Amino acid sequence: MTSSDLATIRAEQNRLLPDTVYIQRVVRTSDGAGGWSKAWQTITTVKGRIAPSQRAGEAMQGGAMTAYGEYIVTLPHDTELQQDDRLQISGTQYEVKAILDRSEKTALRVLVMKA
Repeated sequence: MTSSDLATIRAEQNRLLPDTVYIQRVVRTSDGAGGWSKAWQTITTVKGRIAPSQRAGEAMQGGAMTAYGEYIVTLPHDTELQQDDRLQISGTQYEVKAILDRSEKTALRVLVMKA
C-alpha cells in the first residue's frame, strides 16, 4: 500500500467518525496534608465511533433493558491514548481494556467497557 493510498483510507475513516470522544486521564493533586487526591481530567477531544463487540448484549435489569459487555471504539489513527485512560462518549464513561494494534493503521481501535 502506498502512502497516498494510506492517507486516502485514513481520511475516509475520519469522515465516518460521528461521535465526540473525550479522552480522560487521572491527575493527582496535593491535598496539602502530604497526600494526594485523584480526579479524571479531559486531556483532549477527538472524533470517534462506538459499536458493541461480539461480547456485548442487553439484559433485563431492574425492569429496564440494560447494555452490558465490551465495545469497540474507533478513533483517528494518530490519537494518543494510554492503557489507563478513560473515554467519555455521549455522557457515558468507558474504561480502556486494550488498545488494538494493526500493521496498517488506518484508525486506532480500542476495546472498552462501561466504567
